[in-house]
Amino acid sequence: MSQLRRALVRLLPERRPAKRAYDPTARQRAAAAILSHAEAHATLFERAERLKSRAERLEQEGTPSDSAANRAGRAEDEVRSTLSDLRSSFAASGGDLGVLDLELGNRYPAFKVSESS
Repeated sequence: MSQLRRALVRLLPERRPAKRAYDPTARQRAAAAILSHAEAHATLFERAERLKSRAERLEQEGTPSDSAANRAGRAEDEVRSTLSDLRSSFAASGGDLGVLDLELGNRYPAFKVSESS
């Protein structure tokens, strides 16, 4: 990538597709599914956040720990796996995955799950 192109990529705003307007009922359904899932798997979310925080703290203090980073990564993978399961069950029940993904992104930006997961 040329230097000019890299500079332009940094300076120009990201091109984003126009946001789709979603039905409020569909958003409420997705939010309810996410809340139910979060309550059922609260310990996984808390563990992932705690381990991530610890790994970041150690790195900021100048003593990075591969072990802590690996544990944090595995915890995040577990959360992503459960979110992927939620996504599959939501789709099987006839829910709009676009709405679910939007709500997941709003509530848990660190744990984005996409179709490829």
